[in-house]
Amino acid sequence: MYFVARLVGKIVAFLSPLLRRGGGTSAPGMALLRLHPNAFSKLSDSLDKGSVLISATNGKTTTTRFLSEILNDAGVACVSNTSGANLKSGVATALLTKERHHDLGVLEVDEAALPEIVKENRPRMLILMNLFRDQLDRYGELESIAKRWRKMIFELHPDTRLLVNADDPILADIGLQRPGSVFFGLGDASGYSRDQLQHASDSSNCPQCSAPLSYKHVTLSHMGDWKCENCNLTRPQLDFEVSQIRLYGLNRSEFTIYGKSGFHEISSTMPGLHNVYNALAAFSAASELGIDHGEIAASISQTVAAFGRTEKVIINDREIHILLAKNPAGANANIDTLLLHPGPLHLCVLLNDRVADGRDVSWIWDVDYERVLNRVKTLHVGGERSYDLALRFLYGGFEKELIQVTDSIPELLDRLVSSTPNDSKIFVLPSYTAMLDLRDHLVKRNATHAFWKDGK
Repeated sequence: MYFVARLVGKIVAFLSPLLRRGGGTSAPGMALLRLHPNAFSKLSDSLDKGSVLISATNGKTTTTRFLSEILNDAGVACVSNTSGANLKSGVATALLTKERHHDLGVLEVDEAALPEIVKENRPRMLILMNLFRDQLDRYGELESIAKRWRKMIFELHPDTRLLVNADDPILADIGLQRPGSVFFGLGDASGYSRDQLQHASDSSNCPQCSAPLSYKHVTLSHMGDWKCENCNLTRPQLDFEVSQIRLYGLNRSEFTIYGKSGFHEISSTMPGLHNVYNALAAFSAASELGIDHGEIAASISQTVAAFGRTEKVIINDREIHILLAKNPAGANANIDTLLLHPGPLHLCVLLNDRVADGRDVSWIWDVDYERVLNRVKTLHVGGERSYDLALRFLYGGFEKELIQVTDSIPELLDRLVSSTPNDSKIFVLPSYTAMLDLRDHLVKRNATHAFWKDGK
């Protein structure tokens, strides 16, 4: 029966280019699992070197891209769900359609789907990067995911190597429950950190005793160098640590990683402090997998952004920079990056409320759009919830005349071009399906490639 189910899945995969909007990235796996519910374990067992699973609220797609490039450059043939389809059906599709010579899986996994996938996959390595509030209608409050992850760690296969972002207090506490966990985080983030939490921070209390945490510095949302003054729980000692960070707007970032074999200078085309975390996670994992550190650094420097994640598209002599923004932590990180750009900002924010975005759009009120208030020269809002955005900006102090509301994406692109001079940089912050809508129309204008066609 398994071979029949596998054959049907492969037929669906062959026909999947006919499906739009990435439907083919999950459909083969869905067909396979419907016909043979235990097929996922069998597919996982087909990987000679096992798999690396990467999960987080933000950054898992980019980290998976970093690590896949590092391993492939080092001669380790690996398969990844490069489309970002990270539910069980999407991961199954990646494994089902892998080439015969692929012997290691590098797979991003949805936060809610992770415990089930870990149980059936028995990964060689598990990387936990962050937990932020996201899609409350689907995930519930942050602690509901954290509770499931804690239980998962206690049941984790003894041979699985666990890598944890120590700057996230919830994850650090989870990692401390398992001996031998590898911790990574930011050391000196001078110039790019805060002294106190932002108002929208997702977790400000100790995961052990619930007392308020104190911070030496805050990096993103509730992450940073933290300590509980009540029960003395503190950030674990870092096995891999970033220091000497230099961010150059949307162009690149440079930093130093201190690991078990000394320090290593890193340069990346990925902008922003959030991508420093992503590169650090990939570096730590590759190091634990035995890849030469010089080769890791070289691969990181050559890795380009995944689609929609700080992706640059040229249209009518204007640069459109697409920065996916699907929750407060991610949107605020993007705003930090925008503020590194000198001069006035041409800003466009797109918001949908489909299932993949989350039906609850109240999170936009926790985004610190006010921080760019004095820098925005043109402001366009669009998507299915464009008027929610318009109201958010109006209450945020933006002048009513500045807020241009456009429901149609083609019309929005025309207005972006007509309202900005040649050689302008336009920054678009879309939710997930709004990003797909935008890219569809950019493809129609021959401004970029069709992602679902080539997966790049």
